[in-house]
Amino acid sequence: MRRLVAAVAVIALGALMLTSAALAQVLRVGTYKGIPGQFDSVQAAVNAARPGDWILIPPGDYHEAGARMPSGAHGDDRAGAGVLIQTPGLWLRGMDRNAVWVDGTKAGAPRCSSAPADQNLGPIDSAGTPGGRNGILVYKAPGVIVENLSVCNFLHGDLGGGDQIW
Repeated sequence: MRRLVAAVAVIALGALMLTSAALAQVLRVGTYKGIPGQFDSVQAAVNAARPGDWILIPPGDYHEAGARMPSGAHGDDRAGAGVLIQTPGLWLRGMDRNAVWVDGTKAGAPRCSSAPADQNLGPIDSAGTPGGRNGILVYKAPGVIVENLSVCNFLHGDLGGGDQIW
C-alpha cells in the first residue's frame, strides 16, 4: 500500500512539473541572426512575462530609459529601475555575457559612455535634484534568475540608486 501511495505521489508530482513546463514561454528581445523577437525592450518582455517564463536577450546595447518605481519601495529602491522585475520565477538570460548590455546612458550614446552629457541621472525629485536609477531591480519576486549579461551606468542620485543589479 505504501508503494502504491508513493507511486501515485511521484506520478502527480511529475504531471505537475510537466504542466508548469508546458505553460512556460520563451520571450525574445531584439533581433538574433535576422530573426526578430517579440519585444524591442527588456522591460516590455518583463511586463509580458508570467511566472516560469524565459526572456532571452541577444547581443546588443539596451538603453532602458525609464525609472520604474515599485510601490512601497524603501532605501535605494525609491530611485526606481531601468528594468523592474516583480514577477516570480522569471529567467532573464543574455545570449552573450560580453555582448549583451543593459545600459543606463541615454539612447544613442555609445555603450557605457562616461561622458557627462550621455548620462541618464533619473527623474528630478521634489528638491530639483536627479533621483538616480538602479539597473535591473528584482523586487519581492522569489526565484528570479538574471544571468549572462552585463549592466552599466545606472547612477546614484538623491533617492539612492546606482546598483547595477539589485
